[in-house]
Amino acid sequence: MRKYIAILILVSLGVILFVVFDNQTSEDNEEKSLMTSGDRLLDDLKEDYEGTLLNIRDLQKTPQQVIKFNNTVMKKLYGHDISEDDIELLLKVQRVLYDEELLEKNPKDVHYQRAKEEIQAFEDSDTKIIGYDIQEDQQEKDGMVMIKVVFYLNKVGSNGEIYEEFLLVEKEGLWKIKGWQTTQEFIVVGD
Repeated sequence: MRKYIAILILVSLGVILFVVFDNQTSEDNEEKSLMTSGDRLLDDLKEDYEGTLLNIRDLQKTPQQVIKFNNTVMKKLYGHDISEDDIELLLKVQRVLYDEELLEKNPKDVHYQRAKEEIQAFEDSDTKIIGYDIQEDQQEKDGMVMIKVVFYLNKVGSNGEIYEEFLLVEKEGLWKIKGWQTTQEFIVVGD
């Protein structure tokens, strides 16, 4: 009888552990899919816009995740094969990542027009963002974080990379992009 009770307890413990770890893995996969697949992001936004925004808010808990998500959006926007409606949807979501001050300086209609012109220029020159790396050695100062990113293009030589640094600020527990600028070439250190 004790054997059966011991086996029942072990089986129950195994089931509980499976459920807990499976649920954790599902949540991790949802976050990873938002940060790595522009196509998946678009599908999620079209199916459940509000639910996807909640997942994006979860990503805003760290500056690194904000940058990774922003880079996924950029890669999709500047990767060609994207409709006008999808461009507007991604730009709308990208603005969720922006600090209020940046939004004020960059009104929605101006942002959309400039981005569409830049996306069109990329298409006209057959240029695409095909990947990116994030410099893991971030700089912190006065409650803000500076993170450097290199975007890899489908070009060879010095025209094949764009170096940018992003300034992020934490407001009400969420990290927001305060601004960015191009920067000098740097060596990516990290994984």
